[in-house]
Formats: sequence, C-alpha cells, structure tokens
Amino acid sequence: MKNKATKILEAKDLQLYKTMLRTLGDYIVNVPMTGIDRLFNTIVEKGAQVMPKDKNAIDILWWVLSCDSPAAVHKMLNTRFSDLPVGIRPMAKQKQRHIVASWSRDDVISDRVKDLVDWAATGKNGTWTDIDGKKVEIIDMNAREEENE
Repeated sequence: MKNKATKILEAKDLQLYKTMLRTLGDYIVNVPMTGIDRLFNTIVEKGAQVMPKDKNAIDILWWVLSCDSPAAVHKMLNTRFSDLPVGIRPMAKQKQRHIVASWSRDDVISDRVKDLVDWAATGKNGTWTDIDGKKVEIIDMNAREEENE
C-alpha cells in the first residue's frame, strides 16, 4: 500500500513541477529581464528533484501557483508562511500553544514560500522545524476546522 501512496505523491509532485515550469516560463516571456529566468533555468536543468516531497509544502506551492503568472510569481517570492490562509498555513503545536512552522534545509531556516523549492538543487529534502531548528510535526488545520463544525 505504501508503494501506491508514494506513486500518487510523485505524480502530484510532477504535476506541480510542470505547473511551475509553465508559470515561470510565461512570466519570463511577458516580463523579461527580472531575474526570474535564472530560477526557470535552474528548474529546467535540475528537473523535478528541486521540488519538495512534503505534502504540506506541495499544498502550499499549489495554492501559490493557482493564480495567473505574475501573481503566482509574486506570491512565491514574497509570501511568508504566516501570511498564508489558515487551511494551508504550516502550524505546529509547541508546548501549550500553536506556532507557524519554518522550513529547514542544510541548516538554513526560512519562513518564505520560495524556500520550499530547492533552488540550489542539492537534492536534500527540507523539513518543518521551529525557529530554533528543532523538528516539528505539522497540524492538519482542515481536520481541526471540520471537528469544530
């Protein structure tokens, strides 16, 4: 059963990769000389390995890429996790309170959507952490809302 779940996740990952290629490609054609072409060239050269494997990270990138190209690129580069809608905001429980989680890869802790993508193509998958770099588990906020209804 786990093998089927892995294949489904990989299929979503590949669709997200193709969507990001289309979005960035459209942006560099319509808005040239902005530096986005370097990001586009990176994902073309390195392939789908730059995409995160985490389900929550994939959901966030889908939300970002769900609008037209200029807005999607703006959201991807400038949105912080705390600015995301409640349903996809990466929340973790820490002691008696909830915190917005951070994304960590190679000892770099970030709270920006753009860092979910491995632009350096290191091949290392990121993890959700607190601001100090301690690994945390993301709470499914949609399930929590359904319980309250």
